[in-house]
Amino acid sequence: MAHPSQLTTASDPTEQAGDQLIRFLLPDAFTRGAIIRGKQIIETAASMHRLDAADGLLFGQALLSSILLLSISKGGVRQVLQLDATVKSASWQRLLAETRPGAVRGYINRNDSNAEPDAPSLAARMGSTIRLSTVRDPGFGQPYISTVEHDSPYLADHIVRYLAQSVQIRADIVLHDDLAIMIEAMPGCDEEHWFKAVEALAKIPASAMAEQTPEALLAYFDSLHCRQAGSDSYSYRCGCSPAMMAESLRAIPAEQLDELVDASGHITVTCQYCGNHYAVAHSVTPSRLQ
Repeated sequence: MAHPSQLTTASDPTEQAGDQLIRFLLPDAFTRGAIIRGKQIIETAASMHRLDAADGLLFGQALLSSILLLSISKGGVRQVLQLDATVKSASWQRLLAETRPGAVRGYINRNDSNAEPDAPSLAARMGSTIRLSTVRDPGFGQPYISTVEHDSPYLADHIVRYLAQSVQIRADIVLHDDLAIMIEAMPGCDEEHWFKAVEALAKIPASAMAEQTPEALLAYFDSLHCRQAGSDSYSYRCGCSPAMMAESLRAIPAEQLDELVDASGHITVTCQYCGNHYAVAHSVTPSRLQ
Protein backbone atom coordinates (compact mmCIF):
# COMPACT_ATOMS: atom_id res chain seq x y z
CA MET A 1 0.00 0.00 0.00
CA ALA A 2 1.23 3.47 -0.80
CA HIS A 3 2.07 5.80 2.07
CA PRO A 4 2.41 9.58 2.41
CA SER A 5 5.91 10.76 1.55
CA GLN A 6 7.82 13.85 2.55
CA LEU A 7 8.89 16.05 -0.37
CA THR A 8 10.97 18.71 1.34
CA THR A 9 12.31 19.21 4.83
CA ALA A 10 13.23 22.47 6.50
CA SER A 11 16.52 22.66 8.35
CA ASP A 12 16.32 20.83 11.68
CA PRO A 13 16.49 23.31 14.59
CA THR A 14 17.28 20.46 16.97
CA GLU A 15 20.84 20.59 15.66
CA GLN A 16 21.23 23.74 17.77
CA ALA A 17 21.62 23.65 21.54
CA GLY A 18 18.38 25.61 22.04
CA ASP A 19 17.53 28.63 24.15
CA GLN A 20 17.47 28.26 27.93
CA LEU A 21 14.45 29.15 30.03
CA ILE A 22 15.44 29.73 33.66
CA ARG A 23 12.86 29.41 36.43
CA PHE A 24 13.63 31.44 39.55
CA LEU A 25 12.27 32.29 42.99
CA LEU A 26 12.19 35.61 44.87
CA PRO A 27 11.64 34.33 48.44
CA ASP A 28 11.57 37.77 50.05
CA ALA A 29 8.68 38.78 47.79
CA PHE A 30 6.78 35.46 47.70
CA THR A 31 7.16 35.61 43.92
CA ARG A 32 8.44 33.26 41.26
CA GLY A 33 9.40 33.89 37.67
CA ALA A 34 10.85 32.72 34.39
CA ILE A 35 13.26 34.31 31.95
CA ILE A 36 14.41 33.35 28.44
CA ARG A 37 16.42 34.96 25.69
CA GLY A 38 15.03 33.36 22.54
CA LYS A 39 17.58 34.37 19.91
CA GLN A 40 17.76 30.98 18.20
CA ILE A 41 14.00 30.41 18.40
CA ILE A 42 13.27 33.76 16.75
CA GLU A 43 15.91 33.34 14.04
CA THR A 44 14.72 29.83 13.17
CA ALA A 45 11.03 30.81 13.14
CA ALA A 46 11.69 33.90 11.01
CA SER A 47 13.68 31.86 8.51
CA MET A 48 11.05 29.12 8.21
CA HIS A 49 8.23 31.63 7.73
CA ARG A 50 10.28 34.01 5.56
CA LEU A 51 9.78 37.00 7.86
CA ASP A 52 11.95 40.08 7.96
CA ALA A 53 13.67 41.04 11.23
CA ALA A 54 10.83 43.21 12.57
CA ASP A 55 8.00 40.79 11.79
CA GLY A 56 10.15 37.89 12.95
CA LEU A 57 10.56 39.61 16.31
CA LEU A 58 6.78 40.12 16.69
CA PHE A 59 6.20 36.47 15.86
CA GLY A 60 9.04 35.40 18.13
CA GLN A 61 7.69 37.32 21.11
CA ALA A 62 4.41 35.42 20.80
CA LEU A 63 6.38 32.17 20.77
CA LEU A 64 8.31 33.20 23.89
CA SER A 65 5.06 34.24 25.60
CA SER A 66 3.65 30.78 24.99
CA ILE A 67 6.76 29.26 26.56
CA LEU A 68 6.37 31.49 29.64
CA LEU A 69 2.74 30.43 30.01
CA LEU A 70 3.69 26.75 29.86
CA SER A 71 6.34 27.36 32.52
CA ILE A 72 3.64 28.27 35.09
CA SER A 73 1.26 25.48 34.06
CA LYS A 74 1.74 22.83 36.74
CA GLY A 75 2.41 19.56 34.95
CA GLY A 76 1.33 21.09 31.66
CA VAL A 77 2.17 19.24 28.47
CA ARG A 78 0.89 21.75 25.88
CA GLN A 79 0.15 25.48 25.80
CA VAL A 80 -1.51 27.22 22.87
CA LEU A 81 -1.58 31.00 22.64
CA GLN A 82 -3.81 32.35 19.87
CA LEU A 83 -4.29 36.01 18.97
CA ASP A 84 -7.10 36.97 16.60
CA ALA A 85 -7.71 40.38 15.07
CA THR A 86 -11.20 41.75 15.61
CA VAL A 87 -11.27 43.74 12.35
CA LYS A 88 -11.24 42.19 8.90
CA SER A 89 -8.83 44.81 7.54
CA ALA A 90 -5.95 43.79 9.84
CA SER A 91 -2.82 42.60 8.03
CA TRP A 92 -2.49 39.62 10.36
CA GLN A 93 -5.76 37.88 11.12
CA ARG A 94 -4.32 35.24 13.43
CA LEU A 95 -1.05 34.69 15.27
CA LEU A 96 -0.71 31.30 16.94
CA ALA A 97 2.02 29.80 19.11
CA GLU A 98 2.04 26.27 20.50
CA THR A 99 4.49 25.05 23.12
CA ARG A 100 5.30 21.59 24.37
CA PRO A 101 8.18 20.76 26.73
CA GLY A 102 11.35 21.63 24.84
CA ALA A 103 9.68 22.74 21.62
CA VAL A 104 7.65 25.65 20.29
CA ARG A 105 6.05 26.25 16.90
CA GLY A 106 3.53 28.65 15.37
CA TYR A 107 2.10 30.33 12.30
CA ILE A 108 0.59 33.57 11.01
CA ASN A 109 -2.61 33.88 8.97
CA ARG A 110 -2.24 36.95 6.78
CA ASN A 111 -4.83 39.09 5.06
CA ASP A 112 -3.53 38.97 1.49
CA SER A 113 -5.87 41.76 0.39
CA ASN A 114 -4.27 44.28 2.75
CA ALA A 115 -0.76 45.67 2.23
CA GLU A 116 1.28 45.61 5.42
CA PRO A 117 2.42 48.99 6.83
CA ASP A 118 6.03 50.10 6.79
CA ALA A 119 6.35 50.38 10.58
CA PRO A 120 5.58 46.93 12.02
CA SER A 121 4.15 46.55 15.51
CA LEU A 122 1.52 44.28 17.01
CA ALA A 123 -1.06 47.09 16.81
CA ALA A 124 -0.10 47.88 13.20
CA ARG A 125 -0.43 44.24 12.19
CA MET A 126 -3.51 43.22 14.20
CA GLY A 127 -5.07 46.37 15.65
CA SER A 128 -5.26 47.36 19.32
CA THR A 129 -8.31 45.26 20.19
CA ILE A 130 -7.30 41.60 20.03
CA ARG A 131 -9.12 38.42 21.03
CA LEU A 132 -6.73 36.19 22.96
CA SER A 133 -7.48 32.50 23.35
CA THR A 134 -5.48 29.88 25.19
CA VAL A 135 -5.49 26.13 25.51
CA ARG A 136 -3.75 24.70 28.58
CA ASP A 137 -3.40 20.94 28.45
CA PRO A 138 -2.40 19.46 31.83
CA GLY A 139 -1.95 16.00 30.35
CA PHE A 140 -5.07 14.54 31.91
CA GLY A 141 -8.77 15.25 31.66
CA GLN A 142 -10.03 18.01 29.39
CA PRO A 143 -7.79 20.91 28.31
CA TYR A 144 -8.63 24.29 29.83
CA ILE A 145 -9.74 26.76 27.14
CA SER A 146 -10.16 30.47 27.77
CA THR A 147 -10.83 33.58 25.68
CA VAL A 148 -10.50 37.25 26.64
CA GLU A 149 -10.61 40.45 24.61
CA HIS A 150 -8.46 43.46 25.38
CA ASP A 151 -7.55 46.81 23.84
CA SER A 152 -3.80 47.45 23.95
CA PRO A 153 -1.00 47.82 21.37
CA TYR A 154 1.32 45.67 23.50
CA LEU A 155 1.39 41.87 23.60
CA ALA A 156 2.58 41.80 27.22
CA ASP A 157 -0.54 43.73 28.28
CA HIS A 158 -2.78 41.14 26.63
CA ILE A 159 -1.01 38.28 28.45
CA VAL A 160 -1.19 40.03 31.85
CA ARG A 161 -4.90 40.77 31.30
CA TYR A 162 -5.57 37.13 30.42
CA LEU A 163 -3.76 35.85 33.53
CA ALA A 164 -5.62 38.25 35.81
CA GLN A 165 -9.08 37.82 34.30
CA SER A 166 -9.16 34.19 33.27
CA VAL A 167 -6.85 32.35 35.65
CA GLN A 168 -6.75 34.83 38.55
CA ILE A 169 -2.96 34.98 38.51
CA ARG A 170 -1.18 38.20 39.44
CA ALA A 171 1.72 38.58 37.05
CA ASP A 172 3.86 41.04 35.17
CA ILE A 173 5.61 40.44 31.85
CA VAL A 174 8.37 42.22 29.96
CA LEU A 175 9.02 41.52 26.27
CA HIS A 176 12.15 43.36 25.11
CA ASP A 177 13.61 42.36 21.75
CA ASP A 178 14.44 38.64 22.11
CA LEU A 179 14.13 38.67 25.92
CA ALA A 180 11.02 37.58 27.83
CA ILE A 181 10.62 37.83 31.61
CA MET A 182 7.61 36.98 33.74
CA ILE A 183 7.07 37.26 37.48
CA GLU A 184 4.09 35.71 39.26
CA ALA A 185 2.76 36.21 42.78
CA MET A 186 2.68 33.11 44.98
CA PRO A 187 0.57 32.44 48.08
CA GLY A 188 1.56 34.89 50.80
CA CYS A 189 2.42 37.69 48.40
CA ASP A 190 0.73 40.85 49.66
CA GLU A 191 0.77 44.35 48.17
CA GLU A 192 4.12 45.22 49.73
CA HIS A 193 5.76 42.02 48.52
CA TRP A 194 4.38 42.46 45.01
CA PHE A 195 5.56 46.07 44.86
CA LYS A 196 9.11 44.95 45.70
CA ALA A 197 9.08 42.36 42.93
CA VAL A 198 7.66 44.74 40.32
CA GLU A 199 10.06 47.48 41.41
CA ALA A 200 13.07 45.20 40.98
CA LEU A 201 11.84 44.21 37.52
CA ALA A 202 11.28 47.84 36.52
CA LYS A 203 14.81 48.80 37.56
CA ILE A 204 16.46 46.56 34.96
CA PRO A 205 17.86 48.97 32.34
CA ALA A 206 16.78 48.57 28.73
CA SER A 207 20.45 48.37 27.75
CA ALA A 208 20.92 45.38 30.07
CA MET A 209 17.83 43.66 28.67
CA ALA A 210 19.23 44.11 25.18
CA GLU A 211 22.67 42.71 25.91
CA GLN A 212 23.05 40.72 29.13
CA THR A 213 22.50 37.01 29.59
CA PRO A 214 19.50 35.80 31.59
CA GLU A 215 21.84 34.67 34.36
CA ALA A 216 23.34 38.16 34.61
CA LEU A 217 19.91 39.80 34.60
CA LEU A 218 18.82 37.78 37.61
CA ALA A 219 21.39 39.75 39.63
CA TYR A 220 18.95 42.66 39.56
CA PHE A 221 16.74 40.60 41.90
CA ASP A 222 19.52 39.93 44.44
CA SER A 223 17.89 42.21 47.02
CA LEU A 224 15.03 39.70 47.13
CA HIS A 225 17.46 36.77 47.53
CA CYS A 226 16.81 35.46 44.03
CA ARG A 227 17.70 31.84 43.42
CA GLN A 228 17.40 29.67 40.36
CA ALA A 229 14.83 26.87 40.55
CA GLY A 230 15.63 25.02 37.33
CA SER A 231 16.07 25.41 33.60
CA ASP A 232 14.72 23.97 30.37
CA SER A 233 15.99 24.11 26.79
CA TYR A 234 13.63 25.17 23.99
CA SER A 235 13.94 25.26 20.22
CA TYR A 236 11.62 25.96 17.30
CA ARG A 237 10.60 22.45 16.27
CA CYS A 238 7.49 21.40 14.41
CA GLY A 239 7.14 17.63 14.75
CA CYS A 240 4.87 17.22 11.71
CA SER A 241 4.84 13.87 9.92
CA PRO A 242 3.38 12.25 6.79
CA ALA A 243 0.75 10.47 8.90
CA MET A 244 -0.32 13.75 10.52
CA MET A 245 -0.62 15.44 7.14
CA ALA A 246 -2.75 12.59 5.80
CA GLU A 247 -4.98 12.89 8.87
CA SER A 248 -5.39 16.63 8.27
CA LEU A 249 -7.27 15.83 5.06
CA ARG A 250 -10.05 14.03 6.93
CA ALA A 251 -12.25 17.12 7.14
CA ILE A 252 -12.13 17.80 3.39
CA PRO A 253 -15.02 16.36 1.34
CA ALA A 254 -14.05 13.58 -1.06
CA GLU A 255 -15.11 15.57 -4.14
CA GLN A 256 -12.76 18.41 -3.16
CA LEU A 257 -9.92 15.98 -2.59
CA ASP A 258 -10.47 14.61 -6.09
CA GLU A 259 -9.84 18.10 -7.45
CA LEU A 260 -6.51 18.34 -5.64
CA VAL A 261 -5.00 15.12 -6.98
CA ASP A 262 -2.03 15.56 -9.32
CA ALA A 263 -1.05 13.37 -12.29
CA SER A 264 0.80 10.94 -10.03
CA GLY A 265 -2.25 10.36 -7.82
CA HIS A 266 -0.96 12.42 -4.88
CA ILE A 267 -2.18 15.47 -2.98
CA THR A 268 0.53 17.89 -1.85
CA VAL A 269 -0.01 19.16 1.69
CA THR A 270 2.07 21.94 3.26
CA CYS A 271 2.56 22.22 7.02
CA GLN A 272 1.63 25.74 8.14
CA TYR A 273 4.03 25.53 11.10
CA CYS A 274 7.25 24.82 9.21
CA GLY A 275 6.58 24.83 5.46
CA ASN A 276 7.41 21.16 4.88
CA HIS A 277 5.62 19.63 1.89
CA TYR A 278 4.12 16.13 1.88
CA ALA A 279 2.81 14.06 -1.01
CA VAL A 280 -0.18 12.07 0.26
CA ALA A 281 -1.34 9.21 -1.94
CA HIS A 282 -5.01 9.82 -2.67
CA SER A 283 -5.73 6.13 -2.08
CA VAL A 284 -4.73 6.45 1.60
CA THR A 285 -6.37 9.76 2.49
CA PRO A 286 -8.74 9.42 5.46
CA SER A 287 -11.85 9.97 3.33
CA ARG A 288 -10.85 7.01 1.17
CA LEU A 289 -10.18 4.78 4.17
CA GLN A 290 -13.54 5.35 5.84
